Amino acid sequence: MAFRDTSRIERQLVRLQRRGVRAGVFGDSRFWLYVAIFAWSSRFLRRAVGSESRLVYRGELRAGETIRVSHVAETYQGKRVRSRRRKIVA
Repeated sequence: MAFRDTSRIERQLVRLQRRGVRAGVFGDSRFWLYVAIFAWSSRFLRRAVGSESRLVYRGELRAGETIRVSHVAETYQGKRVRSRRRKIVA
């Protein structure tokens, strides 16, 4: 199975959004129009909140090998995203 950069949920939302635009915006179906609006807003909120995790490395460890886990800066389309944590002021 090939690795994909997008999650299964994201792919399904894209599929629903495209179908909704085709049948709801360019067609006559209000149901699909609402589906398109829901899918678009869900994708927008997921990006804004940053709930999408990203695989950085996948590999198999042999006996005696070690890995180091460190923080990867959070980005959205290559741009750095401000931290969602509150700054503690002493």
